Amino acid sequence: MANKGLKRLAFFVIFLIPVTWYLFLQIFGSNKFALDSVVPIAEECGKIDEISVLYKGDSSATELTNYLSRVIYQTQAKEIPLVYNQSSLFECLQVTKEFVLANKDGIWGVYNLDREGVDQLLTELDILIIQNSYGKGTSR
Repeated sequence: MANKGLKRLAFFVIFLIPVTWYLFLQIFGSNKFALDSVVPIAEECGKIDEISVLYKGDSSATELTNYLSRVIYQTQAKEIPLVYNQSSLFECLQVTKEFVLANKDGIWGVYNLDREGVDQLLTELDILIIQNSYGKGTSR
């Protein structure tokens, strides 16, 4: 009899801990994130109306095609324009990296065509999409 009660108590405690932790985080926790605009785009450089990923397009290394493929796939899936061969815009913005994440507010980030740069670009693209759909940050 005592063994059955001990099993029930252990079962109850094991399932009570995650539920309690979840409720605690829902009540007292906050999950806010937001990107700050890095640089406003000068008038002479042109105007970007929507969230866009600009690609310099001058990188010809074959080992980098996987990273570029990831960016192409993700931008198509999210219906974000990927603008190629904008070397004149990159010169005007004085950006030396391969990717720029921008919208009407300005440049949100510049990224290299490598694993870390592409990961950061895609993460910040998701954050910017959420930020634009909910307003500032994602707090409830």
